[in-house]
Amino acid sequence: MKRMTTTVLAAMIAGATVCAGSASAATKEETKYTTQYTNLKTGMTMTEVAKILYGKDYKKQLVKKSGSTVLKKQAESTEISYGQKTKFYYFTNGKNGDSDTSLIFMTKKNSSVYRLIGKSFDIYRENTKSAARESTRKLAKGAKVKKGMTAKQLDAILSGTGLGEWTGIEATDWSSIQSKADLAAIGAEKSSYKTYVFPTSTGGRKMVLMSYDYKKKTFKVADHMSL
Repeated sequence: MKRMTTTVLAAMIAGATVCAGSASAATKEETKYTTQYTNLKTGMTMTEVAKILYGKDYKKQLVKKSGSTVLKKQAESTEISYGQKTKFYYFTNGKNGDSDTSLIFMTKKNSSVYRLIGKSFDIYRENTKSAARESTRKLAKGAKVKKGMTAKQLDAILSGTGLGEWTGIEATDWSSIQSKADLAAIGAEKSSYKTYVFPTSTGGRKMVLMSYDYKKKTFKVADHMSL
């Protein structure tokens, strides 16, 4: 079954089968696809993205359609609005499909060149209660997560140092396909998110969505929910 991206991960986890298990460090495969995600930069053309996804055989994975160079892989969806074309691709990663990558491409108005404007990467674990890769950090007894908390403030109510392993990351940046005037008009800004699942002292799980504050250069709690 196709897994969903970070923005709707909460719904997927809430309905997942509860399994026994505990959090653990990143596997080699998770590290491989995390590195791939990092190397994919917003603003890249379809060809540049293909080089990262497929390596030296990337040309075999590209095709010309309606004047545009696109991935040979079937897109999940294709749209045209106000002279701009959009394509969404979904990838199940690795042999066991324990992670997935989603990519959104868009063209400038009346252009044929697709550029990467959005990306997300999610990691799942069958041996955890939430079916997500859970953080190695645990919320302290009586600790309360609040919206607006900085990463440092959240760290202070967790065991150990740092936030531990995340289960999802995503980023969006429209600047490569929209003018500054259009970006201001539609209120589109670049964004970056991380999603964590923290075990609690009572055996529960807390999902926390962190958004990056580009002015203060820190992640802050944008939302949270008990699982």
